[in-house]
Amino acid sequence: MLRYAAGLAVLGGGGTTAWRAWADAGDDRREQRLAGVVRTLDRRSAAVRARDAAALAATVVPDPGAAGLRRRQYQLVANLARVPLAQWTWRVVSVDAYPLPAAIGGGERVAVRAELGYRFTGFDAQPVTATQYLTFERQADGEWLLASDGDHPGGDVQLWDLGPVGVVLGRYSIVLGLREQAVLAAIGAQADQAVPAVSAVWGSGWGQRTVLLAPRSTAQFGALLGADPAGFTGLAAVTTGELGAADRGRTERITINPAAWDGLNALGRQVVTTHETTHVATRTQTERWTPRWLSEGVADWTGFLGTGRTPREITPELAAAVARAGAAGPDLLAALPADAAFAGTGAGTSLQQAYQEAWFACRTVVQRYGQQKLVALYAAVAADGGGQGAQQSQDAVLDRALRGTLGLGTAAFTALWRADLLAALRP
Repeated sequence: MLRYAAGLAVLGGGGTTAWRAWADAGDDRREQRLAGVVRTLDRRSAAVRARDAAALAATVVPDPGAAGLRRRQYQLVANLARVPLAQWTWRVVSVDAYPLPAAIGGGERVAVRAELGYRFTGFDAQPVTATQYLTFERQADGEWLLASDGDHPGGDVQLWDLGPVGVVLGRYSIVLGLREQAVLAAIGAQADQAVPAVSAVWGSGWGQRTVLLAPRSTAQFGALLGADPAGFTGLAAVTTGELGAADRGRTERITINPAAWDGLNALGRQVVTTHETTHVATRTQTERWTPRWLSEGVADWTGFLGTGRTPREITPELAAAVARAGAAGPDLLAALPADAAFAGTGAGTSLQQAYQEAWFACRTVVQRYGQQKLVALYAAVAADGGGQGAQQSQDAVLDRALRGTLGLGTAAFTALWRADLLAALRP
């Protein structure tokens, strides 16, 4: 900035005018590029909504080297054939978003970070968004066409990027997947059972709709999450979405992990589906300061509710750990599980034990104070942190919420949890 200022002072008035004219011309060129790209993205959006593969392919550069890219436009429309789209729009987030590889020949190019927004009919009041990196090239007639979708790593993978999407539409749910239709139908039946079960605990003040994604392979599961699937070994499903009430109109996605899911019996799948549906129902009351033991504990509590399973049957790994600890059992339960315990990086059965300890904490609330107190505690944690305590520690927020709903602080509640757990699990 200082170097520019010094240079302008030397140039004097005429030089300043010339520099401004150059800058204005540059701004005009940028605006023209942006307008051209926006027009093409609008054409692409309309083509997808109309399921017009030829129109979508016509937004790709006519170069022979782009034949594969054009074929992918036809495949995209085919993959979306059964998906009930209420909205599909692209918007430009930024231009010159990444360095472009060298190219021989061709016209002027621009690197675009774009945001895809889409909604499923009957399930999304607000669009779900996905980031894409797209390169556009200016043609001789001034039109900007898509030249590449692979010049920059990253971006969000969607189910239809992986193959033709099957759809099962239920009373409360929609299942989209790459698996056999019978598998999708079974997932949908369990999802339709989960929604009223969750509403019986958490009320009807949520969308009472679920969207489930069923990839065919573990690799596809990881691609949809944008993460290494090895970090989710043993988890049969994951719910993704934004925390808090800002995205109230968006239905979060439950993504099935096929390897873990297929190893469950019917009861296990129903528990998992109800667990994940609880995350959807409580998402607007789940904040970054909500302890993981509370968010996962209420999901497991709701998931196992009404199954008739005993505490030992629900918490086998924890029961075995308590038995091994013997008289040192209280030392094993010195504190409620920390957030890090749910990261899946611990050894042995530590992840299962963290979930099971969380279930026991919620069981203590319900057995001693009633189920409505558990619901009230969850809301109190979200409300406290969202107000004047937003910058305060998670521990302080939890302690105030416990005192406000149950009449005792974290230390006293931890002692009750420990006593209830040992009483239920000790031989």
